[in-house]
Amino acid sequence: KIVGGTDAARGEIPWQVSLKEDSRHFCGATIIGDRWLLSAAHCFNETNPEEIEAYIGTTSLNGTDGSAVKVNVTRVIQHPLFNPIALDFDVAVLELARPLVFNKYIQPICLPLAAQQFPVGKKCIISGWGDLQEGNVTKPETLQKALVGIIDQETCDFLYNFSLTDRMICAGFLEGKVDSCQGDSGGPLACEVTPGVFYLAGIVSWGIGCAQAMNPGVYSRVTHLRDWILDTIS
Repeated sequence: KIVGGTDAARGEIPWQVSLKEDSRHFCGATIIGDRWLLSAAHCFNETNPEEIEAYIGTTSLNGTDGSAVKVNVTRVIQHPLFNPIALDFDVAVLELARPLVFNKYIQPICLPLAAQQFPVGKKCIISGWGDLQEGNVTKPETLQKALVGIIDQETCDFLYNFSLTDRMICAGFLEGKVDSCQGDSGGPLACEVTPGVFYLAGIVSWGIGCAQAMNPGVYSRVTHLRDWILDTIS
């Protein structure tokens, strides 16, 4: 997924999901409940929900390790305010055909409280099976992860020509080098708030290029989308 990342160990990112259509990985997602995944709305512009399979509990792209579970997606619910041009409200909830059984390799991530702050500079984990470098057709076989820092909103808004909204949060490094990339969309920006407890701060949404200086990754800000998410899955 990731430019400048390393292989994730099995069970290290147990909320990570690979979404596939015709056995081809097209986006990431995150487990938020035993029947529910969270992803980016822009992942589903051209996909048919009946053909989406979620690969869960695995760090290998082809799902060969013994802990891998394959589950059909029955519904994709995009945010009603999703704007595919500005990528505002870039969030979708996916319903699974059957409930997951949680174990060492399959765990939900915590949703943050609406008022929860992820301070500037805090290091959080991005993960996925997207391109290892910009324009690169090779996808990694093993799930990639990397640490990125939360970036000041005003700085990021300036860098992106004032196109950010309150539903966006930026992470990465202004010097580039580490970033999410094509194929990582919909995946998690996970922040460790107390030891071993991770909260979903963002959903991989957009950026300019991958790991370019002054173009940090832009993520859907989960705190500002939480109420809709919880209403949708309740």
